[in-house]
Amino acid sequence: MDAVSLIQDLAVVLLAAGLAGAICRRLGLSVIVGYLFAGIVIGPYTPPFSFISDPDRIQTLSQIGLVFLMFGIGLGLSISKLGRMGWPTLLATGVGACLMLFLTQALGAVAGWSSDHTLFVAAMLMVSSSAVIAKVVNELGLSHERFAQLALSITVLEDVVAVVMLTILASRAGQGEANVSGLLAGMTAFVVLLVGAGLLMVPRLLKRLEARANPELQTITVAGVLFLLAICAAKAGYSLALGAFLLGAMVAEIPQKFAVEKAFVGMRDVFSSVFFVSIGMLIDVRLMLHVWPVVIGIAAFALIGRAIATTTALTLSGSRPQEARRAGLLLGPLGEFSFIIAQLGVTASVLPPDYYPIAVGASILTVLLVPVINRYAGGIERIANRLEPAWIRRAGEAYHSWFEQLKSSGAPSMSRQFIRSRLVQIAIEAVFVSGVLIFSRRLFEGLLLPRADVIGLQPVTLAYIFWIVIALIVLVPLFAIWRNIATVALIIADTKSPSALLPAGLVERTLKAAGLVLLGGWLYAIAPIDDLGPWGWVVIGVLALVMVTVFSHRLIYWHSHWQTTVRDVLAEDPDAPQRNSVDRLERDNDLASWNVRLGDCVVPDGARYAGSTLADLAIPSRFGCTILEIERNGIVITAIRPDIRFYPGDRLLLLGRPEQISAACDFLTKETHTRDESEEFHGTVLETFSIPATPRTGHTLAELRIAQETGVRIVGIRRGDQTIIAPSGEERLEAGDQVLVAGTLAENRRFHVWLGAAA
Repeated sequence: MDAVSLIQDLAVVLLAAGLAGAICRRLGLSVIVGYLFAGIVIGPYTPPFSFISDPDRIQTLSQIGLVFLMFGIGLGLSISKLGRMGWPTLLATGVGACLMLFLTQALGAVAGWSSDHTLFVAAMLMVSSSAVIAKVVNELGLSHERFAQLALSITVLEDVVAVVMLTILASRAGQGEANVSGLLAGMTAFVVLLVGAGLLMVPRLLKRLEARANPELQTITVAGVLFLLAICAAKAGYSLALGAFLLGAMVAEIPQKFAVEKAFVGMRDVFSSVFFVSIGMLIDVRLMLHVWPVVIGIAAFALIGRAIATTTALTLSGSRPQEARRAGLLLGPLGEFSFIIAQLGVTASVLPPDYYPIAVGASILTVLLVPVINRYAGGIERIANRLEPAWIRRAGEAYHSWFEQLKSSGAPSMSRQFIRSRLVQIAIEAVFVSGVLIFSRRLFEGLLLPRADVIGLQPVTLAYIFWIVIALIVLVPLFAIWRNIATVALIIADTKSPSALLPAGLVERTLKAAGLVLLGGWLYAIAPIDDLGPWGWVVIGVLALVMVTVFSHRLIYWHSHWQTTVRDVLAEDPDAPQRNSVDRLERDNDLASWNVRLGDCVVPDGARYAGSTLADLAIPSRFGCTILEIERNGIVITAIRPDIRFYPGDRLLLLGRPEQISAACDFLTKETHTRDESEEFHGTVLETFSIPATPRTGHTLAELRIAQETGVRIVGIRRGDQTIIAPSGEERLEAGDQVLVAGTLAENRRFHVWLGAAA
């Protein structure tokens, strides 16, 4: 590769991207559109402006750009954030993707496409552009509408769908006709293995680098880990994007997120622009003249199909049909993943070359049409209501009512919750063990076995040593799986119906035996028996039994330590301001001789005492500890007077004995309104509820303390022909009243449960 030519091409790419991006920003368009047009203009298929005739030189840099792009997407979507989305949003995203796949398969059957061709097109249409949707929501003033928040939540999760599809398609393209379920199972094992190991090592590595106070070393190390995980994903048969995305999601969980994000923002922007420009360079504009009917057709199918799929999915997940339709109209624009998937399909010769301009043209068309569609969404919805059969409307409303009753029917019993948590642990640990055994074999055959002579061992001896080490690694999660199985069997036996005919002991032993058989069959299916032969694995099994018998307590300790480490990482709030006051003051002062220590805690959202003064809470007199500092919005307040007030997000630095600090932190963090963190977007939403006849009716708003119990605010009451706006605390709630409440999605759900609990 000619170094001067490469630098020249890179200069042309970056200057063209900067100019086109600036023009698009002035026009109110996404800069990605500008990058694509820049690539079309300077590419080899657009004479006389063909500044770059050999785009292969840029393809290498574009792959680096893809790695940084996926790393940035992962940084914006942490693992814990996925858990806070709530299962209705997860369900809606998954069902919507499946419905879009089915609709595309129907289109492919009509068009005569192959199964791979159809799968690639479906993947292109499964994911919307979160940047465009967020811009439309802001421009149309929909930020506080429930349907807009649902749409924004789904766009976040659709990035995960896109990564999964990209990985499956890359593996399928590399292996030819492959079973999708097998690819998905293998990818799941790889993801759990990589994330489990990463959450154990990456946070510790970054903390050590942060302690050295050397941002340069931290940036270099993270970049090295980024490329290493990307290569690991590629060597495992998946996309480079998967490893980069997973590292971003792991880094998003730790306090060093902001430092890493700041260090990589420049490189991400540079190489991401190179990536999109390279896609534009591969577009033959002459093909665009021939495929414009297909572009219009694909764009129309995307807008209509995605609206139908997401509306149906949101309705099935419990949203009101009207809200589901409005959210479906927002989720139409195609984004950057459509280009990436189209590039992969063309490179793998699954899609014809004209799918580059088709993907770009359809994306630009949907980006331009979605704002117009949502500007006139009210008229479109009225037309849809007139055309919709009455029985479908009644069925949708009945389903929504049933779903709401199901959600507010009461919490499951303690035993069911415990069994469910244990089953989740069993599933995660089983997938982790599967990943270790499956990918360890690839590591042994691809890396160690060819170098047996260099290591100085016979292949058989090397195999025994390697698999004994792997067996010791998986012994800890395997022992934990068996303990969880035994615990579940004991709970089921103890909570069986009193009228059951079988004794509890027999039920427990039967379930344990069944679990042991399933465990053995599963290990036999995934263990590489051929590498050592049956007797070799018998020897390893005997060694494992000896280890379990002799070191069972140590195995329990190791497993608990790993669980605690992962749980602490996921529980940390990387969005909170990070300071080193505790470490600094403890290092500079001999606090041990005073029998005191430093501790800090954060005032949580929804704290009941928010706005109260230090004199009101009386922290020193109640708990015996002192507040030294308060950090608020990055500013440290050291003048701690009795009239100072506490607000959510404040970080308090406490000095006292360990038990005093623990008691104060327990009070400060637990004295909150019960908040449901299942929603990521907490903007205010207005909803109307009917008040049923309950013991709570007839009481004043002040007596009911609705805001304290649920977090919502009653902003209007409609009683017959009378409408009361901004009711006072002396206003009474009567059966049959219609109340207009303001709160977040989670708060409104709590109010709905509060109404049902009183019935």
